[in-house]
Formats: sequence, structure tokens, C-alpha cells
Amino acid sequence: MSVGGCAVMGHTHAVATGQQRTKPQRVFWAWCWSAPAASDHNLYPMIWVHHADYATPAKIAAETRAIPAGKVALFFWNGAASLLSSRVDTCRTAHGRITAFPGPWLLGGADELGGRLDRFFRRYKAAGGRLNYVVLDYEAGITCWQISSAGARAIQADPRFTVLARRLGFTNMQLIFHAGVARRMWNLLAGRRVATALNRAFYRSARASFPQVQASNFGGVAMLGLRMAPDVNGHYQLEDCIFGSGQSPAFYGTVGGLAHEIKGGHVYGGSSFAALRYEMMYLRATMRSSCKPVVPWIGYPEFAHTAYAQAYYRELIYQLALRGVDRFLYWNPRAWRKNQKYMSTGRDDRLLNHCLTVLNNQFGQVPGRVLDTGEVQWNSPLLVAGRVTSAGYILYRVTVPPGTQGIVAEPGDRQISTRGRVGVWVKSAGSQPLTFTARP
Repeated sequence: MSVGGCAVMGHTHAVATGQQRTKPQRVFWAWCWSAPAASDHNLYPMIWVHHADYATPAKIAAETRAIPAGKVALFFWNGAASLLSSRVDTCRTAHGRITAFPGPWLLGGADELGGRLDRFFRRYKAAGGRLNYVVLDYEAGITCWQISSAGARAIQADPRFTVLARRLGFTNMQLIFHAGVARRMWNLLAGRRVATALNRAFYRSARASFPQVQASNFGGVAMLGLRMAPDVNGHYQLEDCIFGSGQSPAFYGTVGGLAHEIKGGHVYGGSSFAALRYEMMYLRATMRSSCKPVVPWIGYPEFAHTAYAQAYYRELIYQLALRGVDRFLYWNPRAWRKNQKYMSTGRDDRLLNHCLTVLNNQFGQVPGRVLDTGEVQWNSPLLVAGRVTSAGYILYRVTVPPGTQGIVAEPGDRQISTRGRVGVWVKSAGSQPLTFTARP
């Protein structure tokens, strides 16, 4: 998981221990970057697979044996490091000389990598390995933010670019470094090409041995159609870069340049409530863009460093769950250097585990449909999410800005105090949908 553009290192295999055999099956759970404690019954370790592990699949299979059925996730650390640098696919000059510049022709390198992975998965399965989910954190690419002007010239000079240019609708690759249609079209194509290569290398290979396996990549989403949401810096960019079976946006409780833009008639700001409101807008846009389920990355509370972080962290988990998210990918890196600050702790794990316990207790074994509670607007004073419980009634989570005194539920003019709280549960009698307004 990248922080400020740098990959976080220093992790070893998340070793599964025997206590996990007794973990009950839960509807809401999270796979963890770092191994959780035995008492965190809703958290399961991702089993890390490094390059060296491709040669020892039996060792990885042994690490998964204590993990309950349905909860085995393999996380491929730096798994596609060679994807952009494979000499099969890098740019060529007009005379056919191979350069070091990455290009959008990635399938040859993907097939090379896929051959290694196919052998790994076959041997892993033969060793008794089980697999439910493949996790990637591949953040490299060839968008305008990731290549240089020289790299763009190399792509344009490649003889293969002629066919690509007809698809893009322009021939001058320097246009991608300026706001406009060319930038958006190139970034859309770049995301699609990388996702296609990752699917070819990882997902196709995994499914050959485990046909029911699911998978996602950090940041792999669809953002299509007319009602898009911008990125954290306010850029509206078409996206179609889903890897595997699901979408995995990151909801870390922060906004970037978006905080300084005028939204909803005012400067948007970077408060915890503003960040959460934006993330729910982004979630809704991804769900409209693709029917593939959302399995989001979430962090630990202190990562955001915002006011009321812990309180709104709970609201993030509840809002996501009531909007249709059942599984989470939890970034909880431990400190790997002495005196390293702002890294996750067991206390953070316990908070997430508690939130998931609340959800499992509230919704039971078979949660029902998600209610459409309307659009989230830039100036929405409330965040309302609703979902049917196993018992058949509708349960809402209503999240409010700090200082809100109360809300009113209709029909019935039901007055609900929110003093001292940023979120409340509201149960609807039977199947009667409710609407909510903030009380002055």
C-alpha cells in the first residue's frame, strides 16, 4: 500500500496460527495486511507471497492450513514488478531497437509472468493449498502521472502506435500532460491495458487451478457514465481498471486538493465528515459504474490524522457495510523501524474487530438488500445508509457532523437525539422505509 507514492516495506509472512480454526463464520470480516491477534475473531491474515515463494508453494500452502474455509487470501507482494519493464513489450524505435521506456503493449510480459504463476498455483494446489481470494497492490502504470515526456515520445515513435492512435483519436502524446480529452482518453486506455495484463498474468492463472477464486487490486475500480466522482485531488477521470472479480477503492479518511475546491457552494474542506461524505459519493459512483462487488481497502484510524478520527472511523465501517460491503481489505502495517510513528497497533485492530462484531450482531447470518437512500451531495448534512437485517426489519445508520443536536425520522416525526455522538442506529418498524432530516 503506498503512502505518499512510496511502497511500505518491512513485512514478513502473516503466519496463520492454530487458534484460527475455531473462528466462527461471519458475514462481515476483514483480511489484514499484518497478522491479527487470536481474539480478533473477524480478522484474518493475508498470507504474503514473495517472489522467492514462487519456488516453494508447499511452504505457502502450509501457512494457510489453519485458516477457516472461505477465508484464505494470498497477497502477492510486488508480484508484477517486471510487467512494465519486460523487453518483450517495452517501446521500440522506428528501426526496431528495444528501449527501456514502458509502453501499453503488455501482453507478452503478462504471459511470461503468467507462466510462472500458473506453475505456482498448480503446485500450491497439489500441496493441499486452498484459495478464496487473490490480493494485489499493484500501483505502477503508464498514465500521464506515471510516465515522463520522454516516455511519451518513445510511445509515439513506436511503430505499433499507429494502430493505437486511431483508437485514441490523437497522435501527439504530449497532449496527455495537459488537462483535456487527450489526457482522459490516454489514462482510461492506460488503466485498461494494465488491468488486462494483470488479469492475464494473475487471475487467469489462479482460476485455472481454483475456478471459484475471487480477486481485486488496490485502486482497481470502474468510474464511468455521467454521474462520476472525482479523485481526492478533484480530477474527473474515466476509469475502467478492474482486476479480478471486484472493485477495491481505498477509503482512508483523507482528501487532497479537493479540500480547497468550491463544492456545494463553499470550500469543501478536509474535516472527517467531509472526507467521509466524499468517500460515500465515490463508493456510489463506482457501484453505478459496475455491478462487480466492492471490497475496499481501509486503513487504521490514526492514518488520517483528522479530528474525531476514531469516531468517524466507526462511521466509515458502518456506512460501507450498510451500502453493500461485506468484506474489507485492512491496511494495518506495523512499525519496522525504531521510534516509527503513526503505524497501526493491536488497539486499532481491536477497534475494527469491534465494529465488525457490531455489524454481525446487528444483521445476523443473512443480511438482506441495501436500500437506496438517495444521492449523497457535496453539501449533504446527513449520511444515511439502510439495509435489511436477517430478522427482516430495516436498520439505518445516520452519520452527522460534529455538534448536530438531533435528527427527525419520518413518517412519524420521530425525534432522535445525536448530542455527543456522530452516528446513531435507527430501526424501522417492519419494512417501512424512513427519511431523515437534521434537527436545528
